[in-house]
Amino acid sequence: MPATDSTRRSVRHRERGFTLIELLAALTLLAVLAAVLAGTVRGAERSTSAATNVVERTEQYSRAQAFLREHIAGMLPLRWRRDALQPLKFDGRGDRMTYLAPVTSQIAEGGVTWWQLIVASDGSPARNKLMLRRQPIDPEQKQVPDLSTAPEPIILADNIESLAISYFDAGNDPLNNRDAGTWVNAWDENARTPYLINIRVTEVGGQRWPDLIIPLKLTQALGCNFDFQRQRCIISNAAAQR
Repeated sequence: MPATDSTRRSVRHRERGFTLIELLAALTLLAVLAAVLAGTVRGAERSTSAATNVVERTEQYSRAQAFLREHIAGMLPLRWRRDALQPLKFDGRGDRMTYLAPVTSQIAEGGVTWWQLIVASDGSPARNKLMLRRQPIDPEQKQVPDLSTAPEPIILADNIESLAISYFDAGNDPLNNRDAGTWVNAWDENARTPYLINIRVTEVGGQRWPDLIIPLKLTQALGCNFDFQRQRCIISNAAAQR
């Protein structure tokens, strides 16, 4: 059957290719697909970055807390022998803690030295860091030293906003009054050490580490006659005169 005029026009139209409208529709579809693909890639990158940050943060506080748990638990409740009241060599505040403890094998050889747990800058342009300052014992000292100028602090974590330390006071008679214990933000009792120490670290941005609660291995007051009933150090006249 001979081809009609309309058939011939349709054949010629197909031979010319796509129309402008068809080309625009195809380009629009490609642009939409590219945008969707780019968004998917960016979303995957953000998810990967967020997951990496979480892993790094978890590793950072896990390492720091594991070290502090062992280190602070070994704190030594030693006393100022030349003082009549023989207070403890310990300074517990809400934003720092200064104490005596052995040098762990993770740092150097053994011995006892002053330590201070604090959040401060180490002089670099980076943000504040959770650090341990340290200083050798001076036998002539009669008070807790200022460790702010101690060289080469041990950096435990960076990008830290704040450190909050609290101390559990079991009370004067924990044997008969177990409910008398309370948490305090500063340790003013110089006759005994706290039973527990709670360390709370907040990173820049407000992300907070899990609370680290540390029971001390040596909670008895040393260098005196310790009254277990009253949980206090009793200084004899002979000791007070030394």
